Amino acid sequence: MANPWANQKKIRGWKRRVKQIEQWKQRYLELDMEELERNHRDYVKLWIDPFYRLTRRNPPVWYARLLLAAMIEVYQSWSRQMSGLNEPYYLKIWLYHPHFINSQVVVAYREALHFYDHTFDPGNDNKAFPTQLYGTVPGLQPFQWELAVDADRYWLSDLQKDIEWGFSRARDIEAIQNKAYASETIRSGAGEDTVYKVSVGDVWLGEIV
Repeated sequence: MANPWANQKKIRGWKRRVKQIEQWKQRYLELDMEELERNHRDYVKLWIDPFYRLTRRNPPVWYARLLLAAMIEVYQSWSRQMSGLNEPYYLKIWLYHPHFINSQVVVAYREALHFYDHTFDPGNDNKAFPTQLYGTVPGLQPFQWELAVDADRYWLSDLQKDIEWGFSRARDIEAIQNKAYASETIRSGAGEDTVYKVSVGDVWLGEIV
């Protein structure tokens, strides 16, 4: 199967693509305090064409560095705004690797302060932050990074329905079960279900402490 993240099609107009980064940054530099007041959490993703589409693709490293530098500026701006509230808050950059285009800046406080505490499973590998890719990005040095798992989750009930409908076979479920680094049984009013977690990469959770 072809890698959906591979940059197989030539991208034209790089000057315009670089300008898109500045436009993205200026649009989100100021935190939407009304949205934050309503939901007690907010985020911004890298909604930049042609990378962030239904079928996503990673930008080249040099472009990813420019995006990360813009994300850091957004983080710094949000940090100043949140610090002015004199309340505890959660503010981090979620830096995905190798699926960089999924990266985002996330903030939460008040009732949602701990909303993201269990979003990711902690990474067990003794990996170092990929400074060979991003070490030269302005503003990166003060960040502390925590390794987490970027996981796809598969519900057993959904997998079984796919078999019933002819979308997959029993051996496809076995392959997922064999690849899963963890599974969990969930109990609810509807009964029991099992979710299988398959690692597809890393997420580096970064913040300035």
